[in-house]
Amino acid sequence: METKPLPVRIGIIANPLSARDVRRVMTHAAGLTLGERANMLMRMLAALAACRIAEVWLMPEREGLRALLEKQLISLATQLVHPLPQLRWLDMAVKGTAEDTHTAAALMQQHGIAAILVLGGDGTHRAVVKHCRQVPIAAVSTGTNNAFPPLREVTVTALATGMFAAGLVPRAIALQPRKCLQVTRQDASGALLQSDLALVDVGIFNEQILGMKAIGAIGTLRSLIVTQALPESVGLSAIAAMCQPLGTEEPAGLVVELRPETGPSVDTGVVPRMLAAALAPGLIVPCPVLSHTRLTHARPYVVEKQSGLVALDGEREISFQAGERLAVTLRQDAFLSIDVPACMQHISKHQLSSHLC
Repeated sequence: METKPLPVRIGIIANPLSARDVRRVMTHAAGLTLGERANMLMRMLAALAACRIAEVWLMPEREGLRALLEKQLISLATQLVHPLPQLRWLDMAVKGTAEDTHTAAALMQQHGIAAILVLGGDGTHRAVVKHCRQVPIAAVSTGTNNAFPPLREVTVTALATGMFAAGLVPRAIALQPRKCLQVTRQDASGALLQSDLALVDVGIFNEQILGMKAIGAIGTLRSLIVTQALPESVGLSAIAAMCQPLGTEEPAGLVVELRPETGPSVDTGVVPRMLAAALAPGLIVPCPVLSHTRLTHARPYVVEKQSGLVALDGEREISFQAGERLAVTLRQDAFLSIDVPACMQHISKHQLSSHLC
């Protein structure tokens, strides 16, 4: 007997924490209201309906997004040519912390989601990638520091994702392999103590206490390792971009050594160059740069016989001691993302928008 194929499923993780990041208060960045997040989801669902996506699985939250969205969808459904996807909210405990994103991403991978639309900043996308290396993600910028997710209308991002999931854009065109930085901490015997990753940047600071997650100053920053250095970006990677631009598709990373105000630094015997970079929205910071060098795939940047703190994509995550070994390694083809421009070019070239009518 012929079995019925499973419906195409798209996941959406809209992180409510990215809308109230403390850096928004510190730097006067605009917030993202509950109503605007609901509006963004409405536009995405309209695009996915046009692609005939059957199901959309969403991460639950505590702020009333579900009630507001379901109320507005009644009106939206009457305006569309094709039926809205069936909404399924993940069955998970909601804690109101970053752990919700980790849990939702792991569950979506288990449920055979074709792709995940992620609404958040660098930290949110990093959390999803940690659990979904083989599930493509479509990045939507709603965070404070958005070096990884591009600024683009969500309707277009959802349209490209839906057309890929529906099988109208080939994987070879739709999916872009992306780099990441693998961070490991080992004890003196070589035993692994901790392992994590960053999508954009790893900052090594002359600090010990993790304290507040978000990085708001760089007075103790001594080393910076990045997968990309785009001059138009905001965050720690903007410092690297002022030294040497590095594209997302280039098979290399970049290491920047700085002269911190306190504690040890790399002794290069040179006077640091002062370069200004946009550390956060509205925050332009002078940075004392000593040197910058390329980082190749699988060759680790190692810190030994020193203590410090590691920030992953702008958030303090790891504290290490002088007797330990910290290694930061560039990994090519670490995960997959939806290449929205490539998808839309393919749709236009082959006039595939007729399928949306």
